[in-house]
Amino acid sequence: MSEKFEKHNDNLFRMLEENEIVPLTPDAEMPCLIRLIQDDSPMGRYNKAYSEYKYGVKLGCCLLPIIATHIGKNGVVNDIEWDINRYEIIGYPVADGSAEWALYQMMQGKMVCHKTSRWDWYRMYNDHAIQNRTAGCMARVSAWLESTVQSGWQIYEEPKPTFKVGDWVDCKDFVGVPTQCKVLEIQEHNVIVECKTGHRWSLPHNNITRKLSPSEIIVNIGCMSGTVKDLSYVEDGIFWFIGKKTERCPGVMHAILYGEMLDTPTRKLVEGLLRAQEEEK
Repeated sequence: MSEKFEKHNDNLFRMLEENEIVPLTPDAEMPCLIRLIQDDSPMGRYNKAYSEYKYGVKLGCCLLPIIATHIGKNGVVNDIEWDINRYEIIGYPVADGSAEWALYQMMQGKMVCHKTSRWDWYRMYNDHAIQNRTAGCMARVSAWLESTVQSGWQIYEEPKPTFKVGDWVDCKDFVGVPTQCKVLEIQEHNVIVECKTGHRWSLPHNNITRKLSPSEIIVNIGCMSGTVKDLSYVEDGIFWFIGKKTERCPGVMHAILYGEMLDTPTRKLVEGLLRAQEEEK
């Protein structure tokens, strides 16, 4: 199947390969893109000779493609052109939302998605392969075109983030494991985040689940894990460490800790969360 497209009268057509071009017939699918036969057959030679000059005037424009919408009762194309036997089909219209339409959009540098998975984009990669957000690359465009869903395609629009740089978010890492990270940079297709261990990742926007409040961030301290709450109004350096509910402590577990009890990375994390909670008030 051809991967060449052309626009005629603001209509998009998939152009046929030379070995796919066929003569125009009364039962041909309409509309279609046609041109005067231009091969070395008697009709082709006649068309070329007739189109070059008539009454001393060059008529090369007669060889330009036209859109055939119907065949008149007298066998004339569109009721105003020449006889049907002088034409051959060179292209068919591309329907909006079709796989061919999606391929054309990707060839123009746009990203597309299917209406059933609007977050899962597809795009052209290195001018010869199709890249998908979740499945990776398909090396041959023709293979994708033949195997993919044939309708329901649309232009991909990156969802507008509900978070900003500096926010904490719930997200999924590269293998889908839920985690909590801080947003460092928001790019067009990805978000640069830093997890609590200091590692940085570039994640697709769709991997960000929601924005978190500083009071929701889970901190690991030794064998314990939980959120933190400021108690500095009681005594400087003291904070609540609030663990999860357990069978023994259905009302959640609490511990009072001092900043100097923590290692440097954990202390900086806790101090940052406590400041963010204060700013959030």
